[in-house]
Amino acid sequence: MKAKNILLLAALAVSVILTGCKSQAPYDTVSPDDLPRILVPYETETGQLSYTLANPDTPLYDSVTVTPSAYTTVNWYMDNVLVYTGTKINMCFPAGVYDLRIEAVTQAGKSTSRTGTVTVNPYDTDPYFAAPAGGNHWVPGIEMEISGKNMNAVARIILSSDFETKTIVTNCTPSYKDDATLKFTLPDTKDGRYYLRFSDSEDKNYGSGFVEVHNGAVILAGYEEFVPGDTWVLTGVSLDNVASVKVDENVIITLTVTSTSVTLTAPAAEVGKHTLSMKNKDGSDVLFVTAAGTLVEVTTSVSNEKTLWTGPEYLQWNENRVRIEAADMAQVPAGATILIYYEKLPAGHEGYYEGEEYKEYWKMKVMTAWWTDLFPEFDITDDTPQPYTFAYTAELKDLVEGQNALSVAGWGLNILKITFKE
Repeated sequence: MKAKNILLLAALAVSVILTGCKSQAPYDTVSPDDLPRILVPYETETGQLSYTLANPDTPLYDSVTVTPSAYTTVNWYMDNVLVYTGTKINMCFPAGVYDLRIEAVTQAGKSTSRTGTVTVNPYDTDPYFAAPAGGNHWVPGIEMEISGKNMNAVARIILSSDFETKTIVTNCTPSYKDDATLKFTLPDTKDGRYYLRFSDSEDKNYGSGFVEVHNGAVILAGYEEFVPGDTWVLTGVSLDNVASVKVDENVIITLTVTSTSVTLTAPAAEVGKHTLSMKNKDGSDVLFVTAAGTLVEVTTSVSNEKTLWTGPEYLQWNENRVRIEAADMAQVPAGATILIYYEKLPAGHEGYYEGEEYKEYWKMKVMTAWWTDLFPEFDITDDTPQPYTFAYTAELKDLVEGQNALSVAGWGLNILKITFKE
């Protein structure tokens, strides 16, 4: 009996084991409906991929490992432009800094991505201009100036809508160039973001980042600070239809506007930071071009400068000069800084003849009413500070007040205003 029980239990155990191992269809872990994953490349600690290429002939060379690989397409985007499709890229790009996005997308439309930057360095001999933080902003119809290296090799400035410069949006030739500087006037060009390319005399193109073009009302300078109660001039382009200036909650509508300037009496405000914005007559925002990009609202400050004289006054040596009487200069303490705001007259202003050759020149001289030099005559060049400033020492103060006035003479300049700050 005992043996029969043992045999019965053994038979039952075998039955249970066979039942538990019943054959089933295998489970497939990869399908078109799976969420895609990028396994390689890994992101850096900053969460961004970063590639630096030695020169435009160094390829961006890397592979991507994704899952589910059989159902996933890999797209490579530079500045949101699709430049390659595939898991392994091996491509060269013009010099510049580009936003990179690697996207893995399945047949079912599910996607994931990695982001980063690609920096392509120029050759040492290539002409190159790197846009400052916030981008580089150009305005059609006015003379622009940019700084870079090997600029004297540039025969043509090109704005393109693609990497390969297949679609040239506009181009122009420099009006002036040296190793570090280009001057030019941009032709009519629609608003937008364009790739900047330089072309040399042999029509070889060089990458150089990107620019943003603006045709609407744009403020380029003068917004950083103001003196309450003083004349405040903001300069830019397409400003004919500016309707209002707003400082914090104070809206000013008494303005004098031209195509290149907005002039107003600066409002009363406490020393410190304030919020500035502007509106056109149609209610649209005026843009401010800043180092941080193009903004509709900026921070401005109350300046500690005090105005001594306002112009403009066109300097023509003895015929026209600026004079600030000793009684007005008495308010300027020894040790203060005096600031002379000026603008150069454009090329073509009256100059002089040296032999048979016509010479253009721009000069300034700071002196007393008796023509005693505070600073001897000097050239105004593109490197001269704007405004021109100097320390009003005790010796200079005694000289000015003892000889009746401070005077500014010169040639080829408009003196806009003279201020001081302690």
